[in-house]
Amino acid sequence: MTRGLVGIGGIQSEKTMQCLKDHLASYWRGARIVLQIDNAHLAVDDFRVKCEMELAMHQSVENGINGLRKVTDDTNITWLQLETETKALKEEMLFMKKNHEEEVNGLQNQIANSGLTIELDAPKSQDLGKIMADIWAQYDEVAWKNQEELDKYWSHQTEENTTLVTFQTAEIDTPEMTLMELIRTVQSLKTDLDSVRNLKVSLENSPREVAMHYANGWNNSMGSCCTWSQSGAQTQAEGQRQAQEYEALLNIKVKLEAEIAT
Repeated sequence: MTRGLVGIGGIQSEKTMQCLKDHLASYWRGARIVLQIDNAHLAVDDFRVKCEMELAMHQSVENGINGLRKVTDDTNITWLQLETETKALKEEMLFMKKNHEEEVNGLQNQIANSGLTIELDAPKSQDLGKIMADIWAQYDEVAWKNQEELDKYWSHQTEENTTLVTFQTAEIDTPEMTLMELIRTVQSLKTDLDSVRNLKVSLENSPREVAMHYANGWNNSMGSCCTWSQSGAQTQAEGQRQAQEYEALLNIKVKLEAEIAT
């Protein structure tokens, strides 16, 4: 009886274990399925992101292609315009060439009919750098000559004006010296006149001859004094005139020096 109970309990335990195993296997299967579903969701999300990126890139490429198509269309239009202009220029060039040939032929016929012989020599190529250097050299030479002539002219003018001013100064100084001498002479004559007057007073009781002699001497002295006074006035006027001329010449000299300085 006891053995029977033990056998029944063992069988139940085995069934329980088997049931637990089945539940555990079913749980693992469910967990595996859930994990697979989650992985599938992640894969779908990743695919969606990649699809959106590819779509954006596709749109960008389409926009670039449309822009390139527009550029291509514009280029084709420009090409057609240039081709038309080139064709027109070629036609114009052919027309001008034809006219030139006709003119040359006409001139040749005229020359042949006139009996003239013309030989044309091809001009040698010219060095523009050398030509410009020669032109600059000639310009520098002319500028130097003009500057030298101008310096000589102003130097000569300055020397002439300096000589003239010196001469005028000497002429002015001479009348001034003469005037000073005349003034000194007048002063000396005045002194003599005073002496004569004093002598006349002291000799009032002298004989008539002595009085007349000194009177004549006094008259002569007065005449000389008047003459010297008139001469001094004339000399002073001449000195003033020459002083004005000297001042005018001095102004001319200052202007010339200012012009030379500029």
